Amino acid sequence: MVPAGRLSWALMGLLSIQPMEAAGQSVTVSGYVENALSGERIPGANVFIPEIQAGATSNQYGFYSLTIQLAHIRLSISHVGYEPAVRDLHIKRDTTLIITLTPRVVSLDEVEVVAVKESALGAVQMSRHEIPIKEIETLPVILGEIDLQKTLQLLPSVQSGVEGSSGLYIRGGRADQNLILLDGLPVYNPSHLFGFFSIFNAAAMKRVELIKGGIPARYGGRLSSVINYTMKEGNLKRFAGEGAIGLISSRAMLEGPIVKDRASFVAAGRRTYADQLWRPFLRGRKRFGAAFHDVNFKANYILTTRDRVYLSGYTGRDSFLYQEKSVPGTDAGRQFTYELGWRNRLASARWNRVVGDRLFVNTLVGVTQYAFASRSQSRDTDYGGHLLEFEQSWQSDILDWTAKVDLEYAPNPRHSLRFGVESITHRFSPGSTKTRLDEFGRQAVNEERAPTGILRSQEIALYAEDEVQLRRALRMLAGIRASHYAGRNHRFGSIEPRVGINVRLAERTAFKASFSRSKQYVHLLTGGGVALPTDLWIPTMDGIGPQSGFQVAAGIFQAFREGRYEVTVEGYLKKMKGHIDYRLGADNSRSAFLDWPDLVETGAGTSRGAEVFAQKKHGHLTGWIGYTWARSTRKFKGLNGGQPFADGYDRRHDASIVIQYKVSETKQISAAWVYGSGYPVWVPVGRYVGSGGFGLRSDFRYPHHVVHTGPVNTARAPSYHRLDVSVHFRKQRSWAERTISLGIYNAYNRKNPMFVYPKRVIDGQSLIGFRQLSLLQLIPAVSIQWRF
Repeated sequence: MVPAGRLSWALMGLLSIQPMEAAGQSVTVSGYVENALSGERIPGANVFIPEIQAGATSNQYGFYSLTIQLAHIRLSISHVGYEPAVRDLHIKRDTTLIITLTPRVVSLDEVEVVAVKESALGAVQMSRHEIPIKEIETLPVILGEIDLQKTLQLLPSVQSGVEGSSGLYIRGGRADQNLILLDGLPVYNPSHLFGFFSIFNAAAMKRVELIKGGIPARYGGRLSSVINYTMKEGNLKRFAGEGAIGLISSRAMLEGPIVKDRASFVAAGRRTYADQLWRPFLRGRKRFGAAFHDVNFKANYILTTRDRVYLSGYTGRDSFLYQEKSVPGTDAGRQFTYELGWRNRLASARWNRVVGDRLFVNTLVGVTQYAFASRSQSRDTDYGGHLLEFEQSWQSDILDWTAKVDLEYAPNPRHSLRFGVESITHRFSPGSTKTRLDEFGRQAVNEERAPTGILRSQEIALYAEDEVQLRRALRMLAGIRASHYAGRNHRFGSIEPRVGINVRLAERTAFKASFSRSKQYVHLLTGGGVALPTDLWIPTMDGIGPQSGFQVAAGIFQAFREGRYEVTVEGYLKKMKGHIDYRLGADNSRSAFLDWPDLVETGAGTSRGAEVFAQKKHGHLTGWIGYTWARSTRKFKGLNGGQPFADGYDRRHDASIVIQYKVSETKQISAAWVYGSGYPVWVPVGRYVGSGGFGLRSDFRYPHHVVHTGPVNTARAPSYHRLDVSVHFRKQRSWAERTISLGIYNAYNRKNPMFVYPKRVIDGQSLIGFRQLSLLQLIPAVSIQWRF
């Protein structure tokens, strides 16, 4: 059991911290930072008092609180996407102040004036990125489909896995080690169309935040990263919306007031029509198609100046169909059909309340579901007209109930406290199949369920954080998270310390370092390294323990030329254990109906790397350059003779260059170039006649031949690089702003490897060669968008 008593004493200790200026009279200025045009609250705004070199940053819901001893103050408020503002105040008592900022628009004749973003220099949090949604919308992407996750792949230490995929493999971690949140709820499968697009509709999103290291104590349950998506709240002042038509999908969004300045909503939806476009070309014996749709909704109501409630939801579904028929006109015939579908559904209710002027309380309850189902059917008719029909279906799902309370308390500018409790109740339904056989009119039906049955478990966590100014040039974030997991006949607990420091070396230079320890109680079993919707999520159970790990990171943050340019250099070391993978030869297609501990290997991993990130956020020319040197290894007792080997997503060098240039008020050009050294490949080194053994796999084409695979992942695929470009033409119409976007993915037609596979060089001999599959070459993109 977790020593909850110790954490209670820690919480009491944090709350008992008294302001250093307690000897004098202090007052509190608190409130919200809001968009002047829409009324939406602005997270991440810097509220700074230059006179005392102290300030606060508005939280995820736009709230800030400052306790000071000055009667006359000048507040400097800034945010990268808004015009800076200054407020001169004369205060004698606690004051509530709503600050409004106007969205920033850069005109060609404007003289660029910027200031260093004090929150970036002064914040303890490191390894963090936040890219404005408007900036993401202008970046070149495949088929013109705006994709927030693919934009994150352009950042250092973020890998995509397979080319074109929206998957994220961060600092040597696997896909299941990312905590992906949508309005505070976890997302288990963030992909549409087998990973080529993500489920996050940019039209509905307000912000996206990525934390790769130094993960705060308020986040838990995953080892590698936090990706936090927040939906828009809805325009409180007027109706607005947008729509777009692309090559394979369309999207629409509408927002507006329910009660002006009091309640608002936002609704957005997408639908692909790729399945309809393919249909005219699939009139032969074979038919296939894939499609997806999703809907986002959010509403909020301001009850009082201190209370606000939110309702939000998401639903999305994918479907895939493959059908094959025999040649028409023959007496005998066969028809085969395979269908696959998966969906995500989330719903939450949230209550924000300000208690006094220093305590902010966020209460959330919600439900998350991920489910998939498949069906295969074959119908055979012999020459006598007798029918033999075979049908098999499989379905599985995960259901989570989440409840949490987060509290933020600001006793003075030197301390910022966070503490809270979180509970997640899991229900895993690993799988059930139904088989039906109809032979000459006689039917037989068989149902099979996973031997484990429905698995239920619960995670409970308490956390506390204190971001404290120890000295003028030294700031620290100290936190602790205590988690407890209860499953069927077993329990686990964990104490997870988190600490980070910021040492101000000079006016524009800061040194940052962090340490974090994490525990993860769920696993994702993948078959073959490519993430698919049929991959199985399973909980910690007898024979399969939780994953655990720690990460150490350190780096330098430097601003140049009055804040126009920012450069970050970071290094990290990550250790992980408890990761599972299928054993060699395991029947992963039926793993849900077998004994999991006998099918998997448990191993450990190490990842280390160095990152360079240079960025220009302001002006007509913006963008960034990122570079990563990394090394990631895995070690399993039953693989590679128990020796460490390169992880499947290990890339020694990775680089990206992103440029956005505003040519005129109506034209903008964007380009992105990426490079990655070859990823590891486990390839055969020879073919022999005989029976299998370690490192040997049977060749189904030659039953008496086996393939010797050799050491794991010792070969490398060819390097990867491509250039994407796009140009955007804007024109203001009487009722809306129209934008026409043209782009090219892989502009110089590089044949990058999607897969590398072995192939016999000379038929009948043992020589083996290798070929690569390259699919995504020089793909055009066209889209039209309207915004009103």
